Amino acid sequence: MNHTEDTSSIEKATAYIIQRTARLLRFRLSKFLEAYAISPEQWYILFKLHERPGRSQSELADPNLNDHPNITRMVDALQRNGLLNRTPDPADRRRHQLYLTAAGRELMTAILPLVVEERQKIFQGVSEAEVGQLVSILQRIEQNLV
Repeated sequence: MNHTEDTSSIEKATAYIIQRTARLLRFRLSKFLEAYAISPEQWYILFKLHERPGRSQSELADPNLNDHPNITRMVDALQRNGLLNRTPDPADRRRHQLYLTAAGRELMTAILPLVVEERQKIFQGVSEAEVGQLVSILQRIEQNLV
């Protein structure tokens, strides 16, 4: 019997294992970020703006999850906390570009080395080749879901 047909135990179900692992990763990230008073979702926004400053809110939203209202709330909170700024987009007055503030950049500078340490702990004993395979497989599964 193959993995898609085996219904003998939820513990053996591949989707369950992926979901459980994702929950554990989220829990660990939440605990890690508590010290910085930001949520995992806020971390993703800050990281995306660190990667590419000047993105709009709509560029931060996941088109498959329709999370525009959540992005707005998180951006509002990050702005209130002094971690990012909205500036009018010179090419489109209806849009705003988002940038990390000095405090946001300092936070990223402080957190990024610690993120690398956390990743090293999480992937301990897993080779780069195995991680590459895992990413490839997860991307294919994601494409099957959208």
